[in-house]
Amino acid sequence: MTRHSQRHRTTTLPFSYRDKGIDFELDSFTVDDGNQTALELNPAQTEINLASAVSSSDSSDDPDWETITLYGKLRLPEETVQAVFPQDERAQPPAKLYVAIRCHETIYRDRVIISEAPTTPGEYNVTLEVPKSTVRGTVELRPYLVRTESHSGEGSSDYAEQKNFRVASGTLYYVVVDRPDDEERAAIDGERVRFSQNAHLPDGNKLYYLDFRNESRPKLWINSDHPRIAEVLQSRGSVGAEARMRDVILDQVSYGVWVQLLVRAGSAVDAEGDVEHEWQEMVLQTFARNLYDTSDVSEATYRLSDDLSDPQTLPHVIQRIDSELQEYINPREQLIHLMEEGLQI
Repeated sequence: MTRHSQRHRTTTLPFSYRDKGIDFELDSFTVDDGNQTALELNPAQTEINLASAVSSSDSSDDPDWETITLYGKLRLPEETVQAVFPQDERAQPPAKLYVAIRCHETIYRDRVIISEAPTTPGEYNVTLEVPKSTVRGTVELRPYLVRTESHSGEGSSDYAEQKNFRVASGTLYYVVVDRPDDEERAAIDGERVRFSQNAHLPDGNKLYYLDFRNESRPKLWINSDHPRIAEVLQSRGSVGAEARMRDVILDQVSYGVWVQLLVRAGSAVDAEGDVEHEWQEMVLQTFARNLYDTSDVSEATYRLSDDLSDPQTLPHVIQRIDSELQEYINPREQLIHLMEEGLQI
């Protein structure tokens, strides 16, 4: 199904188009007149969270920055030019290269021209300025190669012939520039990375891994060795089959994550009924009372700790956790939404 979907998208246009035909890499950024800072992204990572980097140092509500500038490179491969331009145009392609900047929350659209026509294969430096006055939340950055002249050839063609037609694009980056006012910091961090290239992550086809090497702040790793799944998880839409599939995958991941967090937190309760870390307290506050149908979180925490430590009661508390998580996550709802979309991925 994955291969079919990718092939479908690249053949729906009546001319040759390369969706991954431009190599786009961001490598550093500056905030106003500050020092240039390396981004140090993991392979396949396309979400860049700069919210902390641009937060006000005096903890006021207003972020203390005016302009974020991102730096990187664009590379237009020879094979892309050969694929999207006819023979007579390949030496001097009538095309320009630009990066589109979009922010859905503020309905902001702009573009930065990287190369005017003719744009030949090669590497180009990229400098993108994002003013605070125009954006909020998440900013999208994506490169495009666009025809600048109509083709004068006769007869049908496998190539785009009209001026202003896009013929290739590259990686879509999501740059988070601030955190919504009502959004608290997540209890655990999450990141996408290729498990096959990181020795501390499990082998095989694992979808995710909850990392407790730092017990004070667990980290969730999503395996980007599965490119189609990683692509769906990065989708930002709220409608359509891809958004529905994303929600189903997230439900599956969150179920396994919550089980681990609940068992770990319940097992960490000391004799006074306390836990050491903030995330453990958050988990117990969220679930313990419902597990034991009581309004007293201390009583529920003690009972959970006792049940997890006793082989006689352990199977029953695991069953209770399973029931509570099915109520909390409600995977049935997202599955029904996906089925209603007809699995049109």
